[in-house]
Amino acid sequence: MGRTIAASAAPLPQTAPAVVIGGGIAGAVDAFHLARAGIAPLVLERSSQLAALTTSQAVACFRKQWDEPDYANLVIPSSTFYERFAEETGLSGADAEIGLRQQGWLFASCAPDAAARMAAFVAATRGLGVDDSEALDGDEIRWRFPWISPSVVAGAYRARDGWVSPYEVVRGLVRAADGADVRTHCAVTAILVSADGSRVVGVRTAHGDVATDTVVLAAGPFARSLAASVGVALPVEMIRHHRAMVTPQPEIPAHGPMTLDTGTGAYWRPEGGGAFLGMGQADELPGEPLDPVPADWMFPALVMDAASTVTPFWGVVAGRVSAAEVSVAAGQYTVTADGRPILGRSGIDGLWLHTGDNGWGIEGGPEAGRHLVSLVTGAVPDDAEHNPYRLDRPGVRPGAARGTTY
Repeated sequence: MGRTIAASAAPLPQTAPAVVIGGGIAGAVDAFHLARAGIAPLVLERSSQLAALTTSQAVACFRKQWDEPDYANLVIPSSTFYERFAEETGLSGADAEIGLRQQGWLFASCAPDAAARMAAFVAATRGLGVDDSEALDGDEIRWRFPWISPSVVAGAYRARDGWVSPYEVVRGLVRAADGADVRTHCAVTAILVSADGSRVVGVRTAHGDVATDTVVLAAGPFARSLAASVGVALPVEMIRHHRAMVTPQPEIPAHGPMTLDTGTGAYWRPEGGGAFLGMGQADELPGEPLDPVPADWMFPALVMDAASTVTPFWGVVAGRVSAAEVSVAAGQYTVTADGRPILGRSGIDGLWLHTGDNGWGIEGGPEAGRHLVSLVTGAVPDDAEHNPYRLDRPGVRPGAARGTTY
């Protein structure tokens, strides 16, 4: 494939057809789809390697189970993209390996009204075209997954949901982006605009300026400050999100699904005989971009305790596991008030936005990148009818209600 990955010591080109700021999952899918549209991008990543910040800390699951149409329109085709990664990218052999595991995704609930809620959720997902999602009662869940607690009343399950290796996905996407020039350890320090501030003319880095009339801002937690430097106010906040990893333990079923407790927000999935764990939790850290992101070493104990509600073996593991068998890391989500990403125009000609993925950047990334590039090329109008992810949409500002069930 035609892409180049070079150290920042190599001279930057003086011009580029497009510049993508950020080398995580968002920047990688944008670069891939730009290249497929005949626009060979220059990808600039501030870290020493791709997928090094938030993407690297992802549990990296994907699912088609979704009851909110705007997000379903991103995650359903993205899941198919992962299933068809070799065909979609044209890669083969080891280059097409992305650690794809389709072991299922189980939402489990102990709430008294769980049966009705799960049935409604599955009906909504089926209404959006996901015809293989299932509503299960507690006995059906335990028949399939005996380690689930007797307190679980009902759940929703899809067997073909699963997870990927985020670094392998990013590496494959940029490898398949013919003509892309990918530079690591090359932070963008400024977006350059015309004298009247109406259009993009380039970017500035510590290694020189690059002239371009197209910039895609996919810089994760650093997107807000870069946008603000040219007068664009992004309605996103940064929150810290943890991921714990536990080394192989005999209680952890290697063939188990991604399991999420809808009550506590705790989730886990198998990984190499051990597991990754996470939890939807509020964070008290200031919402400013951080690199590295400091982690709370109490998190593994908190998440294992929360996960034990629907998966009791986590209580056993937590009582026995040593510090050497547990690790924790953190990244930052960019979140919007209505729970949907921001994809599209910024208000400055040539500056395009891919931000606010709300922690679902991997789940919806491939289709989000395809949609954004269709806007960049003009294949799809960037208006209210065709782009529900616009910066100026109603509800994106703080105070709106989030739209997804889980």
